[in-house]
Parts: sequence; C-alpha cells; structure tokens
Amino acid sequence: MQRILGDHIRWVRSLSHDPIDNLAFERWALEEDVDERPLFYCYINRPSIVIGRNQQLFAEVNVPFCDEQGIQICRRVSGGGTVYHDLGNLNIGLVMPKSLKLVNDYHFFLDWPRQALQRRGLDTVLNTRNAILCHGKKISGSAQFAGRNKLLTHCTLLVDSNLNHLEESISSPLVTHSKALSSVRSEVVNLKSFGLSTESVIELLMAELQAMFTTVGHEEVVAKKLQSHSQLLQSWDWVYGRSPKASIIYNGQQYTVSKGRLVDHDTLQGVAFDHFLREDLSAE
Repeated sequence: MQRILGDHIRWVRSLSHDPIDNLAFERWALEEDVDERPLFYCYINRPSIVIGRNQQLFAEVNVPFCDEQGIQICRRVSGGGTVYHDLGNLNIGLVMPKSLKLVNDYHFFLDWPRQALQRRGLDTVLNTRNAILCHGKKISGSAQFAGRNKLLTHCTLLVDSNLNHLEESISSPLVTHSKALSSVRSEVVNLKSFGLSTESVIELLMAELQAMFTTVGHEEVVAKKLQSHSQLLQSWDWVYGRSPKASIIYNGQQYTVSKGRLVDHDTLQGVAFDHFLREDLSAE
C-alpha cells in the first residue's frame, strides 16, 4: 500500500454521529478536496439505513419499522448494497487520486482492516463479494465510487451493533420486482464476540497505518464545506426519488412506483409512495 500511495497520508476521525454529515464529508472529499494526499477516515453514525446509489429503496428497507424505531433512511454516493449503521458500527474509508488506477480493486483497501484484525489473532479473509469474514461470518461490507478525479472505497465494520435491528430494518415487507441491484444477505457477527471494542479496533487500524506510512497527518472536518452536499443528501428527491422503477405488491394490491411516486393507480397517481405507506399504516 505504501509503495503505491507514497509516504504521506491524511487521517480524519469524524466527531459527528449524524449520517448526513458523514455522507456529505465523503462526497466533499470526492468532488472538492484538492489535496492529492490519500485520505483515510472513520466515522460512527447514529441508527440509520444507508442504501446504495442506484438501489430501489422500497425493495431494500423496512420503512414502517425504521419509522417506528427512529432509524434514519439515507442514500450514499457509492453503489453496492444496503447497510445498517448504529453506534456499534464503525465506518472506514479511503479517498485517493483516480490516476492510481485502482478502480474495482477492493483488495487494495480492504487488506488494511483485514490485516489489522489478523495481527490481533482473528481469522479474517476476503470473500468473492469483497466482504471481510471473521471466523467464517461477515463483519464488513464494502462499496466504491469513482468521481472525476478521486476514487472512494469504504466499508463497514460490525463491532457491537444491534443485530436484531439490522436484520429487521433491511427486511422489506413488500414484494418488489425491479431491475435495480438487490442486496445479498449474509450471516453476520460482531467483533465484540472476539473481545474487541470500537476504540480498540480504531487503535488497531491506526497502528497499521503508522507502520506503513512515514507521516500520518490528523485533520478536522470543516462543517461549512459540507453544506451543499448535506442539502442534496437529505432531500426527498435523492433518498426516495432516485429509486428505479418497480412493481410493488402491498396488501395484495399491485402498484407501479417510479422515482419514488405511484404512477399507474388512478386515485393515488403522483403520490409519494413512502407517504402513502405511512398514511395507509396509520389508518389501520
């Protein structure tokens, strides 16, 4: 890794638990950050669901459950599958120049956390879906996005996450037919089961970086730089409106939903489907 990235890197640890803040930081780093030094970072979000850039939200997310539990629904800039975040889930990433020609090379990034955990004595491997397995169970999913000049690769690390909420929130109650990418479910485990805490995992990751690179510069997130990105990422059009067209069966009735809205139901045409779901459920 050091041979390709050079001796000098940057490290950012976000102090915000707001998923919009942290997703906005990633988008800013991709589109506006002019510093060419590789940027490693980590953050921890409050309970939230983060779906992939082109996923059909209603096929992936249990919207009623998320509403009941106060779990925020977000859409990220990268592709890949749907993930559950909470205070027991550590998110790490790397933004680097696209000119390094590492698009679709997940192994380059994921070897960092995998080796850090392996040095602690854990049996960690990368599977064919670019996930990290620990003693045969999934602890991490990853995604990537190539911007104009920068490449973002990031992943989750389950440390002490609420696995019941994870399973329930990503289990849509709807029967959905769509051409959008569907998430692949796997058996998961928390790193807490192997004696690790969030802070100890961060220490392992930092030790790995310090062993590889001459200089690890610590930087802070400047909130005002993120405002325009935050506005987009929390907009209805981004979160719900980007959902590809789908045929959805709900309460025995079939609906066609395009860009988050009903399109072929005479009395409901144009209604936002997430609003319809909430109103229909509250009337029961």
